[in-house]
Amino acid sequence: MADVPVTRTYCKECRFWDVMHDRITTKAPEGRCRRHAPHPEAPLESSTVIFDRGTVWPATFDDDWCGEGQHFDNVDIFDDVT
Repeated sequence: MADVPVTRTYCKECRFWDVMHDRITTKAPEGRCRRHAPHPEAPLESSTVIFDRGTVWPATFDDDWCGEGQHFDNVDIFDDVT
């Protein structure tokens, strides 16, 4: 069987990526993946109290990728309209 090339959509190219700190120079721009609903964070525990940190979207860098990314150039703005 021949190898099938994998097409990757990097976070910086994905319609679900929300860049943060856009004007701050860092090793790689950081953002939040908004592909799915935010996930609960594990509570922080100290010797006396437990801090509930709520929910967050996963933090990613612009050069990260996953198998569910959708390139923003290939999006039909009427896809979600019924």
